[in-house]
Amino acid sequence: MFERLADDAKRAIFFANVEAVHRKDPAISVRDLLVGLTWESDCPPARVGLLKDQALELRAAVGIPHLPSTSIPYYGNKVEIPLDSEGKKAIAYAVEEADHDRRYWIGADDLLRALLRFPNDAAHALQACGVDLEALRIASQQTRLAAPDRPTPRWRQLKALVKKYRAAILLFLILLLVFAYLKSQG
Repeated sequence: MFERLADDAKRAIFFANVEAVHRKDPAISVRDLLVGLTWESDCPPARVGLLKDQALELRAAVGIPHLPSTSIPYYGNKVEIPLDSEGKKAIAYAVEEADHDRRYWIGADDLLRALLRFPNDAAHALQACGVDLEALRIASQQTRLAAPDRPTPRWRQLKALVKKYRAAILLFLILLLVFAYLKSQG
């Protein structure tokens, strides 16, 4: 599923990793994912959910009251830590959000919506700042109309076509086999 992550979602997870490593946490939590989503000012969650404007409030609401001192964080150690159980759940919900919109790529806005899909610290912080799941879905759709995703990989398109026309393909193959059998019989 990580191969489906769009660049903005990968950056958000990278920043979440940096945040967790900076605080010496053993795993990336939903709090870190939320803070990772606030790092960039020109990404879909920043435009859709106005996260950059509320970054300080969101950080304080999830118990991370300070901003790192650099705009692009580097704390000296390049350690990758795993997602905790809630972080994994958020990624799974992000996949569902992208699938619901019938998109291959999982964007940072899908990740933001995923945080609101189940009870957690990030969801409570977002709701306290007035961020609503349904409003985010509408705003995401409007944003995607203005800036569409990059194309779906060809194999994914072929897989979708095969799934859609599975019965017709199966019938054609059966008829082809019957025709071949009858031709061999004489």
